[in-house]
Amino acid sequence: MIDLIVEVLGGERFLAQDLGRTHRVFPAPAAERDRFAGLLSWPALNEILNTHRLEPPRLRLAINGTTVPTSDYCEQRTYRRMQPWNAPQPHLLAAQLRDGATLVLDAIEEMHPPIRDMASRLERHLRTGVQVNAYASWTSKEGFGVHWDDHDVIVIQVAGAKRWRVYGPTRLTPLYRDIDFDDTPPEHPTDAFTLEAGDVLHVPRGWWHAAAASTGRPSLHLTCGLATHTGIDLLSWLVDELRAHQSMRADLPRWADEATRSAWRRHAAELLSERLDDPSIIENYLAARDAAYGSHGGFSLPHAVSAQPSDADLRVRLTAPRALIRDAGQTVALEAAGQRWILAAEAAPLLDMLASGRETGVGRLSAAAGIAPEQVAELLHQFLQAGVVAVSDA
Repeated sequence: MIDLIVEVLGGERFLAQDLGRTHRVFPAPAAERDRFAGLLSWPALNEILNTHRLEPPRLRLAINGTTVPTSDYCEQRTYRRMQPWNAPQPHLLAAQLRDGATLVLDAIEEMHPPIRDMASRLERHLRTGVQVNAYASWTSKEGFGVHWDDHDVIVIQVAGAKRWRVYGPTRLTPLYRDIDFDDTPPEHPTDAFTLEAGDVLHVPRGWWHAAAASTGRPSLHLTCGLATHTGIDLLSWLVDELRAHQSMRADLPRWADEATRSAWRRHAAELLSERLDDPSIIENYLAARDAAYGSHGGFSLPHAVSAQPSDADLRVRLTAPRALIRDAGQTVALEAAGQRWILAAEAAPLLDMLASGRETGVGRLSAAAGIAPEQVAELLHQFLQAGVVAVSDA
């Protein structure tokens, strides 16, 4: 699979110069227009629509900035042992798309392994959460009009073409929960272009933009929404960390004299200043978020219920994309999905192979660590019970 950050966006240059700072188009070489075809094909999208219970608004249609009423393309179905739901009807949905609606499917990484794997690689590289939405459109009508997002977006044009207009920001780095909003977009775009299959676009958060397909050319693209890590996020984490201090857990001195209140303020300021003066505060915050970040998938039947997975041919995949490995000399620790394991230093090569995110075999893990397959099986059994690995037959 293509490494989106390194091979397409330029690696460290993108992280240092583009991410969160400016929009940029990364065109595909002429011979690589199909380089993202394996992420999502039209047959694969049809299969998802056919086999998943996609209750709106997870699946929705939009046109000219408004959401198409569910009743226009769904039929309510009732069941004896399940909740009723609005089932999209293929012919009604297609009619709406012919009239100019855009189909949107949120969090498609939860339903389609190739996109899940791509999102996990992004999460591992960028150390942040990633949600991937799919968009399909057929006409020049815009689904959402001119708008901005509260997170950076990486757009992957999978098939067809999409016309874009980018206007820039009117409020720098806006938040989902903010104290001020500017709902008036700029009058004129600063850039207009067409993304062809294989092209990639980065749009920073807060930058107004709009997109529409070209009539007669079905467009299929993915947006990778990158969760933010702001100063507000770090301070919120820091405040949670201060729960370790009894003085911060105690009631405020609401009824005390001014001298007592002043002493409390000085103490609180000292605690915060001490933490913020730590040169590693940002890295400590990111590490804490990485270690607490959850897993993607991981159902491993029948192996998760059966005996320890000792078969050397079994395939293993770490499902926690932001797992941390901490080397302490005589020991090595794995922190993943809010859990921690301390192992002998000999296990480090095994953990490194898992942390790469690539699927590997039990036999290779055994050889890398120089330990018996039975010991690897015991460790993997613990990871399976904790929900941080997936095991499957070769």
